[in-house]
Amino acid sequence: MSGHSSRLWATRFRAIVTWLVVAFIAVACAPAGSEPVPPDIAYGHDICEQCGMMIDDPRFAAAMLLENGQTLKFDDAGEMFAYHVEHPDQPVRAWFVHDYEDQSWLRGENAFYVVNEKVHSPMGTGVAAFVRRPAAEKLAQDLGTSVLTFEEARKMLRIAKHQ
Repeated sequence: MSGHSSRLWATRFRAIVTWLVVAFIAVACAPAGSEPVPPDIAYGHDICEQCGMMIDDPRFAAAMLLENGQTLKFDDAGEMFAYHVEHPDQPVRAWFVHDYEDQSWLRGENAFYVVNEKVHSPMGTGVAAFVRRPAAEKLAQDLGTSVLTFEEARKMLRIAKHQ
């Protein structure tokens, strides 16, 4: 190998090693998993983005993760839906609601909803979300209504807000 060839090879080798080190650091520093996670809510302290009231009932708490990384918290899933109707220019990455029964977080897009005025949610939107369809069906039957999907619940509340 001539002196020029070995210098060229050494330069390329260093460039490749440098690129691999940079790629390794980028991967190592990236957030674990790309699945969105719900926020922590300080009940009795955090404020609803829509109405400005304190969030204090975990059965109804909800949140949106926007595409820009901002998290918005709500005291009521109906308030979250209303906020999005009023701010359609804010793209949502993930919706979160609490299960009405055990107050655990779940993705709003996967929840089953019961919407009825007899569900006494903080702002009176009457939205209860469930992780399990049978639990939602039981409440819906008790209230004489039906179980809704995420899109059906959003549509129902959007229509009700404009009446």
